[in-house]
Amino acid sequence: MSVLQAALIALFYAFARSAFNAGLGGYVLSQPLVAGTIVGALLGDPIRGAQIGGALNLGTLALSQLRVQIGPDVALIGYVGVPLMLLSGLRPDSPETAALFGALVVFGIVLNFARGIFNTVVAHWADFFADQGNLTTTALLNVVPTQIWSVLTAFLPALFILLFDAPTIGGIAAFIPAWVQLAMDWIRYLLAALGIAMSLRLVMQGSSVAYFLLGWLSAPYLGPVPATLLGGSIALIHAFLARRRADTNAEMLVADVLPSEQAEGYQAERRLAPAELQTSFVLWMFFHDAGLNFERFQNMGFAMALAPIARRLCETASERVTLLRRHLTLFNCEWTFGASLVGAIAALEERRANGEAINDAEMVGAKTGIMAGLEAIGATVMTSAIASLLVAVGAALADRGSLIGPFMFAFVQSALILAVGFTSFQLGYGQTRRFGDWARINNWLRPALFGAMRLGAFALGTLVVALVPIALPGSGTIRIGGAQIAMQTRVLDAIMPGLLSLTIVLVLWWLLRHRRASPTVLVGGCLLAAIAGAAIAHALAWV
Repeated sequence: MSVLQAALIALFYAFARSAFNAGLGGYVLSQPLVAGTIVGALLGDPIRGAQIGGALNLGTLALSQLRVQIGPDVALIGYVGVPLMLLSGLRPDSPETAALFGALVVFGIVLNFARGIFNTVVAHWADFFADQGNLTTTALLNVVPTQIWSVLTAFLPALFILLFDAPTIGGIAAFIPAWVQLAMDWIRYLLAALGIAMSLRLVMQGSSVAYFLLGWLSAPYLGPVPATLLGGSIALIHAFLARRRADTNAEMLVADVLPSEQAEGYQAERRLAPAELQTSFVLWMFFHDAGLNFERFQNMGFAMALAPIARRLCETASERVTLLRRHLTLFNCEWTFGASLVGAIAALEERRANGEAINDAEMVGAKTGIMAGLEAIGATVMTSAIASLLVAVGAALADRGSLIGPFMFAFVQSALILAVGFTSFQLGYGQTRRFGDWARINNWLRPALFGAMRLGAFALGTLVVALVPIALPGSGTIRIGGAQIAMQTRVLDAIMPGLLSLTIVLVLWWLLRHRRASPTVLVGGCLLAAIAGAAIAHALAWV
C-alpha cells in the first residue's frame, strides 16, 4: 500500500467519524460493508473489499453507532481492518483475522477514550460561555475544537496503523496493560455518574427522591422501555391524584416544589418560524454527536440545536443563560428518534417564552424521562432491525460478486435515516404544541409537568445501572492469612447489587447540591480517583 493510498483511506475514516456527514456516519459510512467497498476501490479491488467488509459487518452490528460509551470503533474495523486483510490475504474466519480484530478493538477503545475525555473538557468550556449567555461561542464549541480533535485522533492514527502489517498491529495493541484499560473504564463510569448527579441537582426534589430510587431498584430486572413504562404509569397515577387535589382546593399547588413559578399568564404571542425549526433540525442532524462526551454525552449537540430557538425566544442575556444551563444537562439518545425530543423541547420553550409556568426541573425531567425509552426503541429499530436486514442483503449480494449490495444498503439506509429523523422532529414539535393547548384548556398542563419531572427522576435512577456499571475487578478478593474475602460478591452485592454505583452518584450529587462543589473540580477528582483505583487494583492483583 502506498502512502497516498493510506492517506486517502485515513481521510475517508476521518470523514466517517466527523460531524459533517448529515448524521450518516455511524449508520452508513462507518459500516464495514460500505467502508470495505470504498477501501477496495482505492486499492483496486472493490468487490473483494465489499466481500470482506460484508463478512465483518455481520459481526459488528452491535457496534453500529458511534457511541462513546460502547468503546470499540466499528469504523476503524472497516477502514483499517479491511485493507490490512485485503493486502495480507487473510480470510474473515482465520485466527490471524481474530487477532487483528482484537487489536483494532483495543485501538478503537483508546481512540474513543481520547475523543471522549477531550470533549468532556470542552463541555465545561461550554458551561463557562453559557453562564455568560453567549449563544454563538457555546454552539461553536460543539463543532470547532471537537472536530479538529476528531480529525487528529482519526486521520493520524489510521495512517499510522495502515503503514504496518497485521502482526505488527497486534503486537502494538498487546503493550497496553490491563490496568490502564480498567482506568479508562472507571473514568468513563465516574464521569457518567457526575453527569447524572448534575441532572439530579435539578430534579431531586420532594417525591422525586422516591422515583429515583425506584428507577434504580427496577432497572436490573426490566429493560429500558419496560422501566420507562413503569415509571410513566406511576407518574401518571401521581399526576391524576395531584390534579384531583388541585381541583378540590384551588389554592393548593399541583407541584410540591418551586411554588413561586406556578403563576399564570400564558399568552401565545411569540411563535417559532418554520425556518427556525428547520435550522434547529439541521443542526441536530449534523452535530448531535459532534461533542459526544463521557459526562453528559450529547448535551452540547442538544444545546446547539436549540440555539435558533433561543435567539428567537430569549430577549435578555439572563434568559439565554437559563435556557442554556437547563439544556446542557445530560442527554443521550439515538438521534433519529431523539429528534422528536428536540422538537418537543422547542415547543415547550415556546410556551415558556409566552408566559407558561414551566420551571427548569420540569423541562429537564420531561426530556430525561422520555430519553431513555426513545434511546432503546431507536437503537433497536434503526440498528438491530433495519440495519441488520439491509446489511444481510447487501453482504449476500457482495458475496456473489455484485456491488449492487453495498450501494443498495447505502442508499436505502440513508433515505430511511433522514426521513425518520425529519418526521420525528416534526411530530415532536407539532404534537407537543397540540397537547399543550389541549392540556391548558382541560387543566392538565400542570399535572403533566408534575408527572414528567418525576418520570425524569425515575429515568435517572435507571441510568445509574446502565451508565455506571462499576464493580471491583476480580470480585475484589482480599487475602488475609489463609482466608479470602470477595468484597464485591460477598459484601457489596450481598447488601444490595449496584450499591457501589448508587453510592458514587449520591456522593457526587451531595457535593454538588449541598457543598456547592464545582463540576470542573469534580471532573479532576473523578480522573484521579479512577487512576488511583486502577493502580491499587493492579497492586492487589485484581487485574
